[in-house]
Amino acid sequence: MDYARYIVNAGDTIYKIAKAYNVEMSEIIQLNHLKHPDRIYAGQVLLLPFPESCEPPSRPGPVEIPEPTFTYAMWLYEAYGGKDSELTAITTYLYQAVLLDRPEFDALLRPIAYDEMQHLEKLALALRHLGVDPKYGALSNGHWVDWRSRFVNYTTDLCQLLDSNIEDEARDHREYLELAAKIPIPEIQCILTEMAADEERHYHLFCQAKQQYCTEFCPPPPPCSPPPLYTPIEEPEPEPVVCLPGPQDGGRG
Repeated sequence: MDYARYIVNAGDTIYKIAKAYNVEMSEIIQLNHLKHPDRIYAGQVLLLPFPESCEPPSRPGPVEIPEPTFTYAMWLYEAYGGKDSELTAITTYLYQAVLLDRPEFDALLRPIAYDEMQHLEKLALALRHLGVDPKYGALSNGHWVDWRSRFVNYTTDLCQLLDSNIEDEARDHREYLELAAKIPIPEIQCILTEMAADEERHYHLFCQAKQQYCTEFCPPPPPCSPPPLYTPIEEPEPEPVVCLPGPQDGGRG
């Protein structure tokens, strides 16, 4: 079976498209995984089936998305809704913020997750600019794969998850710069380079967090809640105290 890509026009319905190109409505719905076939919209890209023995119709449409534009879209889908994507980053960082449940990690992770959410929107707009449907997923070995919750990194160890975040941000920074060099569309290049700069900043923030929380150090006393009220009293500086690990201390924060 061969397929053609069709860009939905204003006023189109699945019934009209099926009738115009002599295919079954059920085939279009099943092929495109349409959960709500009555909600198609102008600009949406649908696959239409054609028997191998038949030539696709020569009348207007289905409209082919020209190469290499379709290839560009496939690259962006990977960053948008693939395994190592912005959607995965958002859900991973929010999961980590809830898991760690400490104000300092909220202050680190939630703003980064918000940045990634903005990236997701920018990539969705770039995909629409290329004429495709910005649904969540990507091509894998030639087959469309919807985004899955198993893509989330569920590591619970603080230092391991920081290591993973550092590696992911470094990869994303590199890949966005590579995509900007490969996609010669100024509007999309601008989006990708801005996102690469954000990922570099996230990388440094996670590196700082690892240096703070994952090296040997004498932990400060736990914060008081609420903080005590006091009047400063001038006292002589105390002798320096050397902090030594106790017999139960593991030595690593």
